[in-house]
Order: sequence, then C-alpha cells, then structure tokens
Amino acid sequence: MLSKLPSSKLFRTIIYLPAKLYELIIRIRIVLYEYQYIKPKELNKVVISIGNITLGGTGKTPLVEYIAKFLNDESLETAIISRGYKRQDKSKPIVIVSDGKQLLASLKEAGDEPFMLAEKLKEIKIVIGSNRFEAGKLAIEKLGCEVILLDDGFQHLQLKRDLDIVVIDATNPFDNGEVVPLGRLREPIYGLKRAQMLIVTRSDRNLDRDLIFNILSGLDLNIPIIYAYHDFVGLRELTTNKPAPIRKLVNAKIAVLCALGNPKVFIEDLEHYQAKVVSQHTFIDHHNYQQSDIDQVLSQAKLAKAEFIVTTEKDAVKIKKFSFDLPIYISEIKVEFEDEIRLKSILLKAVTKKLKSK
Repeated sequence: MLSKLPSSKLFRTIIYLPAKLYELIIRIRIVLYEYQYIKPKELNKVVISIGNITLGGTGKTPLVEYIAKFLNDESLETAIISRGYKRQDKSKPIVIVSDGKQLLASLKEAGDEPFMLAEKLKEIKIVIGSNRFEAGKLAIEKLGCEVILLDDGFQHLQLKRDLDIVVIDATNPFDNGEVVPLGRLREPIYGLKRAQMLIVTRSDRNLDRDLIFNILSGLDLNIPIIYAYHDFVGLRELTTNKPAPIRKLVNAKIAVLCALGNPKVFIEDLEHYQAKVVSQHTFIDHHNYQQSDIDQVLSQAKLAKAEFIVTTEKDAVKIKKFSFDLPIYISEIKVEFEDEIRLKSILLKAVTKKLKSK
C-alpha cells in the first residue's frame, strides 16, 4: 500500500547524520555545476525541462502532455525524453517508445508513464534512457526533432536546457523544508534559483501564495509563476474504451485503485464530484500490479458494495491485462491555467530564441 516516509523520533535520530551527509553531497554536486567545474552537455536544438523539487505527485505528467501537444500544434517536431523510471525491461539503454506514428516499445520496455503518453499523444515522439543527452541526440538525429521536453529533468544537471520549469503542488509546496529522507525535498530549496518558471498545480485548493512569494523573495528570484489546476473531463470504461459522463460519479458508491505519488488528491477530486468512496486501494507510485493485487481490490470493493472501480490513466496501462468482474473506469483529466497566454508566450519565446541562434 501507500509508502510514507517514517516519522518516528527514533528513526529521525538514527538517520539524521547520514541524511545530512547525503544533503551535503547534493549541495556539492549543485555547486560543481553552478560554478562550471563540471559543464553540462548541450544539444543543438531546444531543450525544455519540466521537473519538481519534491518527491511525490505534483501533477507534472498532465503538464508534460499539455506542453508537448501545444508545441506540436505550433508545427514544432517535439520529443518527450524520459528515463523510464521503474521500467521492467532494461536490456536496451535507449528506447524509442513512439516515433510519432506508432508504438515501438512494450509497457515493460517503456515504463508506465512514457507508455501512457505514447498511447495518448499519437503524434509526439517519445524516447527513454537514463542518459538524456544521448536520448535527446537520437531524437534529433533519427526522428528530426526540434524541441526536446525533459520529463522530470530538474535534477538532471548533465544536460543544458533553454527553459527550466519547476512544478510544485499547492497543497504541499515544500513539505517541511528538509531533503529526503528527513523530508520530501529532492534537493535544498535554494536549488530553485536554477528555475526560470514556476508552475503551481492544484492551485484551486488551499494555496498559501505568501509562502511561495516569501521563498522566492528569500532566494532573490524573480521568475514567472503560473497557477494551474486539474479538471476531470470524463470517464472511460477500461475494457471497452467506451466514454462515460463525469456525472456518473454523482452519489455512486465507488472503489478507488491507484499507484500515485499523491493519491489523497485523486480521492479528494473524486469526492468533489460527489462520489462516495467506500473502498480505497493505494499502492506505492509506479507499482507493478499482480493479479493477486487485483483480486484483493475486487474482494474488498464487493464487500463495501462498490458499484464500480475508478483508476487513473497511468494505472490503466498496467492493469488492463487483468480480469475484472466489476466495472472499472479510467478518470480523464486535463490541466487548466490562470494565465494560459503567458505560459504559451514564455514557451514560444524560449523556442524562438534557441532556434534563431542556430
């Protein structure tokens, strides 16, 4: 089930010194790049990074999808580059998941999020590899790409980028200010000084704008802040792919099945549409489902008298091979922005500046 960082005083006492040593290593690494002791590699096309500074779901994937579609609609050949986190088949260091025409890799080769994006974004190239420079180079030379979108790239300092976007979750922007494992920060907060734009997701929820402004002011950082939120747009039946209206959730007794970084928000969204969540099954992010997991979910859902199960698009690609004797629906979401025009303008400015210089 859902993994949480241990919070007992004994645990924190035991790990305090190792955790601070780990943080020191991170700080040294950042300084080596900041002062050019280590120089990042540069691709000859546009590189836009979309990442975050905390662990857990920040709503980054729908944003990657939005930006990729927007750039493609602007007639810019775009590739999403991902490391393929927790993919099962790692026999190939770099894999073309989609060439913008067809799927070229399996779920095991691609990993859940790249595979899901490849199924949804038929015209977008998707390449995975831990070496983002080589993956990006392949996308440029073999697939003819002009723009490289680095998915989860903020800490990937080895590759120079033309626009660095950091995504934070309005419901928990900086956690307790500590780096893992004492908190949920991937690096110290001052790492935000590298960011060129901040996108605050779930901004329709409890949002402490003063906290965000104070953090940025303390870093002497004056960058654009775009506020965004996610909206449910419909449901889709898993086995038949038939659409269903979002109103199907109203007053329905449902079971929830997901493996997300922040499942609480997903459940709250369903309840916002007046669904009655009678059974919850939240696994660790990127969980590799087995039929035994599904059997347990089904058993508990039936005991709770759930009418159907609701899952996410990311989970759907992993569970559609299993057998279900309860209806299961995929929730479809889209991202909305307070200032969409400003976001598009910043993206196009970064693209134009790089392409004109080449």
